[in-house]
Amino acid sequence: MNSADHKTFQEVLQNARGQVQEYLNEADATVLAVARSAPEGVSERMLKLIQRKGKKIRSTVLSLIATSGKNSPVMERVAKACAGVEMLHLASLVHDDIIDETTLRRGERTAHVEWGNKIAVLMGDYILSQAMRAVIHEQAHDIPLELSSAANRLIVGEICELDSTGDLDISLARYNHIIDCKTAALIEASARIGAIIAGFEKPEVEKFGKIGAHFGIAFQIIDDLLDYGVGATDLDKAKFTDLSNGLATLPLILYFEKVSPEEKSEMKDLLKKSSETGVPEKICERLKNAGAFDQAKEIALQHISDASEISDSLPKNEHIEILKAFLFSMTERGN
Repeated sequence: MNSADHKTFQEVLQNARGQVQEYLNEADATVLAVARSAPEGVSERMLKLIQRKGKKIRSTVLSLIATSGKNSPVMERVAKACAGVEMLHLASLVHDDIIDETTLRRGERTAHVEWGNKIAVLMGDYILSQAMRAVIHEQAHDIPLELSSAANRLIVGEICELDSTGDLDISLARYNHIIDCKTAALIEASARIGAIIAGFEKPEVEKFGKIGAHFGIAFQIIDDLLDYGVGATDLDKAKFTDLSNGLATLPLILYFEKVSPEEKSEMKDLLKKSSETGVPEKICERLKNAGAFDQAKEIALQHISDASEISDSLPKNEHIEILKAFLFSMTERGN
């Protein structure tokens, strides 16, 4: 599989999910059972949240890797691990939407808009606790540790991002730390968990983890670009969210690194007025003309290349090839 195949991200994702659909279906059933068995006042709200279907990128990565070993994995192990990953991701989205004051998620009103901040915080907490319970009886003790470590990193990344809100002089190193925690951590954990279930030895588990980390960083960089409308086709969330929240993401950091002090000052003045009609478009035009969008995409491509290179050292089989196709298609996603 190579980048010349020119399949879209959605086509590759659909094919990847199709290869492991039975595991994903069982994971959905596991999450549904959690929601249905929840106490009154929680159950109906959780049911509404899980009906808003996401792309299942993390559980697809986990399942592809879990089924790439010498023997087929036990369905229940994969399903519970995927359920844990997806519930942790959902909990983080509920909390992120409160922090970012986002009103739209997957085409629906966000939890805090629907039920208020207090209920939304508690719903996120409940779902997070259920994510950990999903793998509590896992025979490989490393798996609950991987999931809890990912949760820790998600929280640390969010705190670091909040501490950096409004800091337009944020360093590239700090930005990388934030996205490594906020986005890459859970995809890395998904890859490592999949490798553990597949029965790979520790060196291979580490390699899969690095692939997941590179994948996650590239995913976030593309997400940064989509927030500016670059490459976007059908976003399921509001555009210019990062700008309105005072977050300096990669295109802006790269822009500030290359322009004159005068241009930097002019951009900062524009950013102060980013909520005004037409101003985000002016910001985008400056970023585009300076090549910041192209440079950001090149960095994403380098992470994809690094991940692909690691994957070449792993056992050759259909599911690893599909994982590589997944990597190559990442930079062409439109939502």
